[in-house]
Amino acid sequence: MSTEQVIIVAFAVVVGVLAAAGAVTTWRVLAGARTSLRAIATRLDVSGPGFAAQLSDARAQLVAVDTQTEHGLSILATLDDGMDRATAELAATRVASSRLRVRLVEGRLTIARLRQLVRLAMRLGQLRRDFL
Repeated sequence: MSTEQVIIVAFAVVVGVLAAAGAVTTWRVLAGARTSLRAIATRLDVSGPGFAAQLSDARAQLVAVDTQTEHGLSILATLDDGMDRATAELAATRVASSRLRVRLVEGRLTIARLRQLVRLAMRLGQLRRDFL
């Protein structure tokens, strides 16, 4: 055998040994991962039925919350309509109140005019008596 063949064989042996060492290392790492995955699978199998029950309970709670939310929204819509009606009634009352205030002011002016008229009539009566 020539030196080139010996170098190639030696290189092939080194690559083979390194591949074997890598395979052994990979096998040990995967064995550890396999053990961890089996433990996780066992835990999931044990908690699986409980997890399904928890999911169904959560769904039931979501349905209840959804129903309560819809009820709350309908109440808010009713209150909103009531507030709109109350606002309209308040505006109408304000208009009526303004009209009554105007009539009250006009009534006060009329009373003041009547007082002046009565005073003038009394003064006229007094002047008539004084003159006659």
